[in-house]
Amino acid sequence: MTDYGRWDSYVANLALSSDSEGEGTPDAAATEAEDGGEELSYGWGKPLDERGQIDRSGALTVGNAKGNALSTNEAPRKTVPIRDWSWDQTEDSVRVTLDVTRASEACVSDVTRRPDFSQDMVRAKMRPREVEVRCCDKENTWELTFGLEGLPGIDPEASSFAMSATPGDAKGSRPKQSIVLSLAKSDAGRRWDACGRETSVSPCERAKEDAVTITDYSWSDGEQSATVYLKVPGLKPGLGDEAVQVRFRELSFDAKCAVGGKRYSFAVTELPMEIEVTKCSYTVRENELRIRLRKWAKCSWFKLQVHRG
Repeated sequence: MTDYGRWDSYVANLALSSDSEGEGTPDAAATEAEDGGEELSYGWGKPLDERGQIDRSGALTVGNAKGNALSTNEAPRKTVPIRDWSWDQTEDSVRVTLDVTRASEACVSDVTRRPDFSQDMVRAKMRPREVEVRCCDKENTWELTFGLEGLPGIDPEASSFAMSATPGDAKGSRPKQSIVLSLAKSDAGRRWDACGRETSVSPCERAKEDAVTITDYSWSDGEQSATVYLKVPGLKPGLGDEAVQVRFRELSFDAKCAVGGKRYSFAVTELPMEIEVTKCSYTVRENELRIRLRKWAKCSWFKLQVHRG
């Protein structure tokens, strides 16, 4: 059994990356390796099995070979439309408020018979005359959707969205979660008689043959950061922001690359220790995506993927 008290004591005595001199500079060893100097030694990890779980059998092997523990190739299995919404306007913009809490109550588990929606990621597509919103849960089981069409006209570049939370009405009730769309009018000063028409949003299509999990990769360990090297055929600088998407969390990250009609994906759900999300970065190279994970504390990583039971 893990001695968490001893582990916490060890962590407390580690030097923080942010406390080091030369803040913001990459590890010297990592820089040397990237510039063609001495290569760093690769770390060791455990592969994932067919279910995307950590394989606990056999000896250690290089990296978690499948790297797809976040199921980044899969679309949410169930879709629920957001029906409760309201809107108001000013001379320059329109504010649309979506009631996420009410919609999430319809996401009932087949096992527990209780709501099991846990909000994670929100995506919004805005076009001159239509809006599409998707809100996924952490387990990628549910997806809340909302759509408007026939809008009088908005400026997508000047429009935005944000999450909002208000206290529950009764004692012990959950806070009310909302998605607030701020739509900039393309014709400022024009008063809208209606906010378009509500429309259904098609469920995400499940990835088929064009979905590829990245298995050709390696990683290296430095004092202040760890670097992951993903081999992506056809990837090159200048493809645009839509071609590469990388998300960082305190103990996980995932990456998606759209190249040559295929969607390449890679994910690690449980890193050995926390990373500084705002200081992590990635670089697009020829046929390679290089991801730098800035460590929260100075220590060696012996695995890229771990399991906390």
